[in-house]
Amino acid sequence: MSKKSQAKKERRKKRRAARDARWLPDQVFDGLAEDIEVAATLESFDARITERGWVFDEEASDDESALWTYPPSAFELAGEDVAPVTTILLLADEDAEIAHVVFAGTIDDYQFEFDELFAVLDRIEAYRVGQQLPQFD
Repeated sequence: MSKKSQAKKERRKKRRAARDARWLPDQVFDGLAEDIEVAATLESFDARITERGWVFDEEASDDESALWTYPPSAFELAGEDVAPVTTILLLADEDAEIAHVVFAGTIDDYQFEFDELFAVLDRIEAYRVGQQLPQFD
């Protein structure tokens, strides 16, 4: 084999090795792509919601759920098992596609897709304990 052919063979071997080092099985790649998509969704959601005054609750959030609270809705609990502040919850097992809203002073769980949530967010933010809960179609 000539030196030229040997060099060409070595370059090809090097390229293949580099390509193989970056290769991921389809199942692994699909899982990572889904995780990246969920992370991007959460980042976008967080940016939109926090600019409106919602606060990400680091203590209550974990790998399974992410929570945001709306401080203006907070009230003093009188030993009741109700939410002390209006909360939005996203769950990992739902790929963060559904926003669960629990109003301050209640235990009821209202569920919205993101577009629906942002369409009614003014009414959610306006609610205070003692008022009639907003009605959603």
